[in-house]
Amino acid sequence: MSIFDPVYRPPRGQHTFLARQQKADRKRKRKEGSLESSDEEGDTNVKSSPLPEEATPRTASTAFNPPVNRTDPYHVAGHSRQDSLPPPPFPHAPLKTRESCVSVEEELAALNPPLYVSKATALNDQSSLKRRHIDNLTTLLHTCMLRGDWQRASRAWGLLLRTEIGGRSVDVRQQGRWGIGAELLMRRDAESTKLEPSIHKGDDEDVDVVSRFSDDGFKTAREYYERLILQYPYTPRTQYNVNALAFYPALFNIWIYEVQDRARRRRRKAGAERPTSSEDSKHSNDVDATGSKTIAAQRQELEEALPIAQRMDELLVSPPYDGSAVLLHLRGMVGLWLADLYAGHTSAPVSDDESSEHSSVGSASGLERNREEALAERERALSCLKRAKGAGADIPVSINVLLNASDAIP
Repeated sequence: MSIFDPVYRPPRGQHTFLARQQKADRKRKRKEGSLESSDEEGDTNVKSSPLPEEATPRTASTAFNPPVNRTDPYHVAGHSRQDSLPPPPFPHAPLKTRESCVSVEEELAALNPPLYVSKATALNDQSSLKRRHIDNLTTLLHTCMLRGDWQRASRAWGLLLRTEIGGRSVDVRQQGRWGIGAELLMRRDAESTKLEPSIHKGDDEDVDVVSRFSDDGFKTAREYYERLILQYPYTPRTQYNVNALAFYPALFNIWIYEVQDRARRRRRKAGAERPTSSEDSKHSNDVDATGSKTIAAQRQELEEALPIAQRMDELLVSPPYDGSAVLLHLRGMVGLWLADLYAGHTSAPVSDDESSEHSSVGSASGLERNREEALAERERALSCLKRAKGAGADIPVSINVLLNASDAIP
């Protein structure tokens, strides 16, 4: 047992006669007590023995102290030396018992039958029911999407968005739910179109009915992504969450698909999507008419694709979009697409029945301008692809060959 010594202890020669006499009496009593308790048990001997000499401060007032040392830390704490010490934070904090941690509400709720239902238990039951409701809606949503019932899937998606748990609505950014919303908007007004047998002949597909997206579906999907970009912008606090950096590539992909789908429909309508048969090739007039319609469709495709490139160029000027490997790769592919569209106009004849606003395209100056634009777009595309490759984008083998060939040219 650790005992605090007094601040000052006089040497033995300075002790008074009374102090020396008291010390001798204590020694005599200790010897007599040890002889009397030698036949008793060891535990009683330990408890009845007085404190050793070192445990008692050598002052005159110790003779009047009771047998129990009140300065003992164990006695002050009310803890017996025979028991083990309580776990931390004792002795810096009082000992916590299990009874003190249980509230009255919990005790009443634990009775059978319960006399009181706490608010936390009611909230947990309510949240568990709502979670089960969300699980059922999610299963219904995916089942309807697999079956092609887009109207019912849209209604299930609307119910999911309006469901709240604990005052918080469903976050569309989690688990790729934002992509489901765009898919439903595009396919909600989809139409089933039956292809003509003459056009479908020679196609790799084995179906005669295809589901095409409507222009309103593309428009609503793009507006949906525009709202997500405004609602969840890229900020330093949200850089590790799903933000505008993930929504922009999806927006441009839908935009590109919309332009290409519209151009494909024009070529299918003109009857020039697939090569004609040998009998039809004998009629030069029909071939010229088909070629002029194809050129007009290609020119319109170019006009609709230019706003995409302009929007991407404006976006890639500012960080963090200028270092995005996905956006750089996408801009490079758009540049190659535009270069092919410009190159198609350099050798295309222009008929007399075309509008006057496009009459300069077929002239010598218009063809030369198209060649320059094609070369400029190609160089811009290769530059973006090189930056995307440096940022860690997965570049296809054909594009790598093109980049190596451009580096080899002095």
